[in-house]
Amino acid sequence: MRNTHTIITSKYSFVLCFLILSTLLSACDLAASLSNGNQDHTTTLTINSAQSITYSTSPQAILIRTFYGGGLYGSLELSPTTSIYGDGTFILGTEQTGKVDSNTLQQLLQTLLDTDGLLNLKRHQFVDIQDQNAMFLELMLNGKQEEFVYGSFGNQQESTQDMAEYHRLGQAITTINETLKGPTHSYKASAFALLTRQIFNADPAQTIAWPLADFTLVQATDSECGPLPPDDTSPNKETSCLKYTIPHSAILLAPAQLESLRGQLNGQQQGFFTEGGLYYSITLRPLLPDELAQKMLAMFGSNQSTFNAVPLITGAVPATSTATPAG
Repeated sequence: MRNTHTIITSKYSFVLCFLILSTLLSACDLAASLSNGNQDHTTTLTINSAQSITYSTSPQAILIRTFYGGGLYGSLELSPTTSIYGDGTFILGTEQTGKVDSNTLQQLLQTLLDTDGLLNLKRHQFVDIQDQNAMFLELMLNGKQEEFVYGSFGNQQESTQDMAEYHRLGQAITTINETLKGPTHSYKASAFALLTRQIFNADPAQTIAWPLADFTLVQATDSECGPLPPDDTSPNKETSCLKYTIPHSAILLAPAQLESLRGQLNGQQQGFFTEGGLYYSITLRPLLPDELAQKMLAMFGSNQSTFNAVPLITGAVPATSTATPAG
């Protein structure tokens, strides 16, 4: 009898130990899972003996970005020239994408920050002819944004140091462009923004009836560019918004809205629509990874001296009605 009791007790002890061990292992797995999920994807890179930087390695975190524009007579750029993300993915405009490995990306940062010394420049804006376009360079390092402007410079008397730094910035931009000469393929966006403005010179035969019931084109244009200003003298009352300058906001299209507009445009990203006797130019702008995550659109327009992101409207579009009838 004592032997049977001993065997039963031993079995219960084994089961109890097994349950305790399983619980402990499950707790460890959960802790590890939570720890991995809370990682902020940052890494530290030593630049030289006196300098190190941190940056995000997330595929949605912008690391380097360039724009071209800003001049008084410049044109509107609907997207950045180049965008480089923390995981090495790069996108040229919104058309082509590729990827560099982590070693190449860190070598690029070493060159920009050590050889070219961008973070040590005394001056960040190199422009002495204000009405011309320039190259705008954005770096996201150490949790903050650094901005540089490389334009027409040296037309006036400049110091030796300013000219030396100007050439270093130019070399840095060249290095970025040369680093991104690897293989690319078409960029496929997962979401699109609607950009629209009222126009007065459309060919009615080339316009399409507005298909969406969720919001009107009057609402869309007023939300993005504001109401048209009073103009009793000009036959063309259009504004510079979305022709030369960036809008106040843009509309993030829902999947069903995007599908409907794409069907009407036969796969094109631009076209002309009509509604209530008025005419509108619309553009379907592909979103970049950081834009979708932050609900902000990266664009650059004329007469602009610094980068300003364009907020994306999600959900219902504000109800306004101030459009001018077409004459």
